[in-house]
Amino acid sequence: MSGFKNFAVCGTGNIGSFIADHLLDLKEAGKIENLTILTRVSSHARAAEKYASTGAAVIGVDYSDRTELKLALSGTDVVISTVTGFVLQVQATIAEAAKDAGVHLFVPSEFGPPPQEGEASVLAVKAHLHAKFAEIGLPCLFVYTGIFSDLAWFPGAGGLDIASGKLAIGGDGNQNMSWTARADVARFLGYALTQLPVQRLRNQELRLEGDLKSFNQIFSEYEGKTGKKLEVTHLSIDELNARIQANPKDIAAMLLKSFALGGGLVGTPDNDLYPQWNPTPVLTFTSVL
Repeated sequence: MSGFKNFAVCGTGNIGSFIADHLLDLKEAGKIENLTILTRVSSHARAAEKYASTGAAVIGVDYSDRTELKLALSGTDVVISTVTGFVLQVQATIAEAAKDAGVHLFVPSEFGPPPQEGEASVLAVKAHLHAKFAEIGLPCLFVYTGIFSDLAWFPGAGGLDIASGKLAIGGDGNQNMSWTARADVARFLGYALTQLPVQRLRNQELRLEGDLKSFNQIFSEYEGKTGKKLEVTHLSIDELNARIQANPKDIAAMLLKSFALGGGLVGTPDNDLYPQWNPTPVLTFTSVL
């Protein structure tokens, strides 16, 4: 077992709320002792109200203030960052403050596919952060989850609005991708941080894969289960490159290109580290829409 008892989560949006909620379950079960939840000052009142009766300390912070962050993280064993992973300076400042505070392990906001070498996209930003973590000597655990299966199928999530019956994807749709639900990520991470030995956590990677399927497999199963016919547009790599060139902030095009080229895979998964995990299949989240 790791021996880690005092945890801090930076951010309560997207994946952060799932992780914070699961750590609170572990706290109630006596598996951890303390949880500190850091939020932006603008979000503090809402988070404080949500977690008022849980025993967690909720602190509003300025993520650009290294000294303020150090004070908030004092006495913490593990810091889990869930702030936007593509914002270089915020992540770097949290890491520096964690190092200053004597934190034993930092889990950066890497949740999603691993960075692709040489990829000119938002995912490549992660590689620059790794150099920063190594530079300051902060032990890190990098957690790669593939695509959030419970978040991918809604308007604004890369154009994959399956409920509309019309979708656009990159390539031929046959490329396998790793899918993991956010609640499953939280359960696996909580287990790993409390039950695995420290040497399996410090400067290591965890690769989680709740399901492995291509777009074409998912669409075929969806149609078979719901009886609804999907209209799928296949965008070529050239078309996606043209979109990115016209708008370097077209994240949907960047992600669809990455998925088409294999960027949605986590690699060899570490699921066997948590034999009782039983993650939720990706089709569960398409069929409820």
